[in-house]
Amino acid sequence: MKRLVFSSALILSLVLAGCGETETENLGGTVENNVSENADNTGTENEKTDNTEGETEENEFNQVIVDNENYKATLLEIVKKKDPIFGESIQVVFEIENKLDYAIGVQARSVSADGYMVDETILSMSQEVAAGKKAKAVLSIEDFEGYDFPELKEDFEMDLHVFNYDSFEDIAQHEVKVSFE
Repeated sequence: MKRLVFSSALILSLVLAGCGETETENLGGTVENNVSENADNTGTENEKTDNTEGETEENEFNQVIVDNENYKATLLEIVKKKDPIFGESIQVVFEIENKLDYAIGVQARSVSADGYMVDETILSMSQEVAAGKKAKAVLSIEDFEGYDFPELKEDFEMDLHVFNYDSFEDIAQHEVKVSFE
């Protein structure tokens, strides 16, 4: 009997999760940064795409935040999503290349949007990058009831914190600024 109830609940939850449609919106903007050493800035690419729901403007940053002898961090995109079940979310996607012979960790610190700090309860980003490897680090900001969800109308700022993953010793912190005006 318990198996039947559990199986029914599982199937019902999967069916309901599959019914929702997620809307995504890539946010464009201008990245302001102080790139270290030999950076290759590719700028912002804008691409308009027609789909069945209308016209969507896709903006990819592909902007190097820091490139030194130890690691390279590139801001790839900022995407705002709307889901009928899970609500709104924002994803800030970075590509991190570790040039060191030990693992590093990357975290988001001091995140703010439109001049207001974002509560750490609704955001998460912590990514390990093995020696000599690349990884995508994604800052997720979720819309939870009782917390102010950022609109990202004016600007987005954060510190990209890099540390030794094994010893937790700080390596560096880099400021990331994006303007949406």
